[in-house]
Amino acid sequence: MGFFSSLFGGNKEQKALQEAFGQIRKIMEDEEFQLEMLHPAMKEMIKSSPAYDRDPNGSGPFGFSATNPIPVNGPIGQLAYLSKLETNKGERVLFHRIGAINTIDVFEAVTFSGSEWFVFFTDLYHPRRSRLTPDGFRFTQDVPQFCGFHKFCQNFPYDFVEMKASERESGLSMAYIALSKVTDQIQNKAFQRPLAHKAKLDLVKSQLTSFSAQ
Repeated sequence: MGFFSSLFGGNKEQKALQEAFGQIRKIMEDEEFQLEMLHPAMKEMIKSSPAYDRDPNGSGPFGFSATNPIPVNGPIGQLAYLSKLETNKGERVLFHRIGAINTIDVFEAVTFSGSEWFVFFTDLYHPRRSRLTPDGFRFTQDVPQFCGFHKFCQNFPYDFVEMKASERESGLSMAYIALSKVTDQIQNKAFQRPLAHKAKLDLVKSQLTSFSAQ
């Protein structure tokens, strides 16, 4: 995720936590700022695309279908949107990108407790993020922090600690949720994919036209 490097100046982990949170809040809330962090060609492509909360021609469950993906503003918008989701029961989700179906990015997600699993579909070619949430979800009021990755996690989500550490080069590791949020669940092996989710995941993987870097 090299597009974050210029924002945080590489490996400057010594920055005060308060300053980092201020930057992360800006990244997660300021859509114009998010667009400015993109490559100019990608930024222009995104800015010239329509802005809406859901595709007026979409079909299928919003956010849970490749034919009705969540509109977001680039890869930063994807991370910001998914990191702000929580179930109506108040549980946020961990997530990772497994690949794409043409231009639609596919993310696997699980609640912090490991009790529920999901597959989300997002369309990053829009100038702003959707203001809507998939059924059963709302936007969290927690302090904005990242809780997922724009890359594939080989042992998702048990490799969360390693993946978070790998974000040091982008300067983002301090911007992620505290490890204490998931340490007990990882140690207790709480994340076990249900058979129904495995079947859905296998079906989605068979439809991928490109795979996330592993």
